[in-house]
Amino acid sequence: MTRLFLLFATLLANMAMAMGEGTQAFPDTPENRRIVDQAWDEYRRLDAEHGQFIDVNGIRMHYLEWGDESGVPLIWSHGYSSTGYELANVGPQLAEAGYHVYSITYRGHGQTQVGDYAFSLSHIADDIAAMMDALGIERAVIGGLSLGGGVTTAFYDHYPDRVLGLVLEDGGADAVQARTEKMYEMAKQMADAIPPFEALVFNSRFEAFQAIAGFYVPGWGGNMPSGVAPMFQAWISERDDGKFVPHYDGPRLLGEGVATFDPARSHELPLLGQSWRRTHPIITYRNLNVPMLIIDPTGDPFDPSESFRRLRDLHPSLVEIVEYPDTPHAAHPMRPDWFLRDLRGLLERL
Repeated sequence: MTRLFLLFATLLANMAMAMGEGTQAFPDTPENRRIVDQAWDEYRRLDAEHGQFIDVNGIRMHYLEWGDESGVPLIWSHGYSSTGYELANVGPQLAEAGYHVYSITYRGHGQTQVGDYAFSLSHIADDIAAMMDALGIERAVIGGLSLGGGVTTAFYDHYPDRVLGLVLEDGGADAVQARTEKMYEMAKQMADAIPPFEALVFNSRFEAFQAIAGFYVPGWGGNMPSGVAPMFQAWISERDDGKFVPHYDGPRLLGEGVATFDPARSHELPLLGQSWRRTHPIITYRNLNVPMLIIDPTGDPFDPSESFRRLRDLHPSLVEIVEYPDTPHAAHPMRPDWFLRDLRGLLERL
């Protein structure tokens, strides 16, 4: 069981609770109403000023762009349940540091909606390669958070010659199937407590935002990091009936029920879930020949640090591990200064 599955299960439970009871972590106050309204305005501004679409492999993929042609291309893949707005609080600074940032929203999330869910991490890697072809990018730094780290590892597996460097933020640097086996006893105890995904329906944008913030804010020490609120707005979709729901279809992406936790039933998952389980960095990176940065948030209770070190031991001159103490799984929203420091450091190593 990966940590993200466990976090996602907890998120569902907290969001379901928030629908009926609200949440003390982000209460309904005039100040919080103002935060949500401003976040909506900022989300729309970001989309107008930095949002782009590109047609690749039969889909219309959305991405945010910062920087210009003089920058080193950085293509970022978000974590599961997130979007390209994940980099909203660091995108401009990355451009100032010397990157040309392309923060994609990959298949089945946000504004990159699809009708066919028969796709894997490899399909998303193919989309990135097609995007690079269309934009005339020969090589790029490829990076991502969590499941986006899995996308990054899949990209290197298929297109190693197109990679300048790699950034794996708490994902893509350890064997997912092995962790699934290790965490199964804990995970299966949670399965019955997970509400149906279809139950996550909110009457207002504020209530949906409140439920998301109610899960993340406690993990951030009770505060919302600067620039993160527009990311939350990107996670909310308004239906034709005026109700508000998550921007992705969780069961069609990763499956639902006990099969999502059971290491012996990975073959029952959608292709995306199956391919994620098969991520094995020791195999993929056996011939690594570019710099790699692994961001290890040590505040995460499901600690894969030993796997990270094993990968570094294979390539000590190429792999750098940077620990972020007392930091949750989604590290860069909470520690933007550290993230920018380390991405600048990677730029110097290219």
